[in-house]
Amino acid sequence: MAQILTVAVCICNGVTYTDFIPPMEILSSVNVPATETLALLGDVMKNVPYKFAIDYVAPTKEPVGGTVSTLPKLNPTQTYSEALSKGIQYDIIWIPAGPLAPDPVTGKNPTPEEQIDFIRKQGPGAKYIMSVCAGSLQLAMAGLLDGKRATTNKALYKVIVNETSKAINWVPKARWVIDGNVWTSSGVAAGSDMALAFLEHLFGRELAQFVRGVFEIPEVNNSEDDPFAAFHGLV
Repeated sequence: MAQILTVAVCICNGVTYTDFIPPMEILSSVNVPATETLALLGDVMKNVPYKFAIDYVAPTKEPVGGTVSTLPKLNPTQTYSEALSKGIQYDIIWIPAGPLAPDPVTGKNPTPEEQIDFIRKQGPGAKYIMSVCAGSLQLAMAGLLDGKRATTNKALYKVIVNETSKAINWVPKARWVIDGNVWTSSGVAAGSDMALAFLEHLFGRELAQFVRGVFEIPEVNNSEDDPFAAFHGLV
């Protein structure tokens, strides 16, 4: 029987949907029963050692909106306070980019304090901590990147580096970076690249390549080479 890995996707109003919806679809592909369509394309998906149970965790149960008002809203499955009060420890913490524009009066970062507190408290017990795009800023705010190599969205790279601890070793060119159990990726589409690399880490290359072929995502041959670093003048 497959072991269940629990995932907390940390969201709030202003979240970037593409930082977590495609990656969660990629991870959830291993949950498809062996008798259904995906497995009919090959037997590599049979008898997988892990499956994923995903919670979308937010400050409240109110529907969460994305970066623009025309996007559909997502219903959270758990609140930060509920999860903490129940003593839930997630195996994987997945952190997409949240709201980035500071308060025009106070200059305060708009990410809800309970979200950063949840990440800070969950981090030490998590098997994996993973951020996409400016989700790395939330990891830095929670103190979970000090002493580690990490990367982030290249368009926001200089801003994030300037706003965060000098104890973080930011990598300007990487598509994604792995330092121990902390995985950080560049912007948006890089989250899907990291999700496929994570599948390979957990399940092996054959399964990851099978999923890649189903989703039709071109392979990134070198995680330390992100072409958008040059585009944004970082190298």
